Amino acid sequence: MNEEKLHNWLELVKPISSFEDCSIPDKPDYSNLNNWAAYPEKNAQQFYLPDQNLTLNKSHNDVDVFYIHPTGFFEKVWNSNMDKTRSAFERTEMMLGNQVSAFNDSCNIYAPEYRQATYYSFFAKDKDGTKALDLAYEDVESSFDYFIENLNDNKPFILMGHSQGALHSHRLIVNKIQGTELQKRFICAYAIGYMIPEKHYDSMFTLIPASQSAIDTNCIISWSTVVEGFKREREKTVFWTPSGWSTELMKQKIVSINPFSWQDNNDWEEAPVNHSSVITKSPNFDFADRLSINHSGAKKSLAYAREQRFSTRRNPDNGLIETRGPLVEKMRKMATFTGDLHSYDVMLFWGCFRENIKDRINAFL
Repeated sequence: MNEEKLHNWLELVKPISSFEDCSIPDKPDYSNLNNWAAYPEKNAQQFYLPDQNLTLNKSHNDVDVFYIHPTGFFEKVWNSNMDKTRSAFERTEMMLGNQVSAFNDSCNIYAPEYRQATYYSFFAKDKDGTKALDLAYEDVESSFDYFIENLNDNKPFILMGHSQGALHSHRLIVNKIQGTELQKRFICAYAIGYMIPEKHYDSMFTLIPASQSAIDTNCIISWSTVVEGFKREREKTVFWTPSGWSTELMKQKIVSINPFSWQDNNDWEEAPVNHSSVITKSPNFDFADRLSINHSGAKKSLAYAREQRFSTRRNPDNGLIETRGPLVEKMRKMATFTGDLHSYDVMLFWGCFRENIKDRINAFL
């Protein structure tokens, strides 16, 4: 998406009033399971599989995962009211199906619905965007507290977040896990698709290192995916640190690991034997429509991508995970293709991600 198209798109989703003048949705009560998008007893999209021969363990696993979904809210107010009849919740359901489903043979899956910040929040030039993100984080922290106190039963746990969810996971690690008794049960965090600048890592995560191998635990695993040679046009994005919000250059070096090798080197890697990429399928849903308001009710499923072949490397200058090969060439034909594979950060690596989850659990236990 070039700068002009991005500007035009943002005008379509820009909130009509300031954060202070916008009605704040009611705070969710997480003792009410209706405010959870996923939990083991809820038969929902987190249990999707691309192949029914794969193992599915819905509950009674030794490990929990606490999943923070990415942005699916594009309405012209600052925060979602979590209405399940809206398209934002439908997008949350899709993320359960094509992201956290990777955990459904190894972990009990818990995912709060929260008053997520609207997409425009990441582009606002005043403080309205970060105020919306603060409100969203308030729910993430509240739901995590409830999860630990009432649902987790002192089991080891994993954090997973993508995009906005990853940003909130950074803050949750600093505020609730690092240096506490919980860190003893913390297996790892998959904080995917939101930058962690190298220059900030050591000062933020003083007791939790970045992963450097496939079986590291008590660590953070992060990556952001693009096609070979792609450079993000957007100049800056917001980033939270313990001292407050900052804006960070998108072109700087970020912390990342290659999910084909689980190494932090810069070599091109071919897909491992446990590789599989997945897609969400629906004959009656327009995946490119971000302006819809109402839940479509369309039936969806998870499937393997027809083309699976591609290779990856970590760009030595910016840390982005670059991709090339037949699958990437096929993706170039999509009408929405830009070269930034942010929306596919998990789907592209679903199979090896699913296997790595078990490897890290086994290493921890």
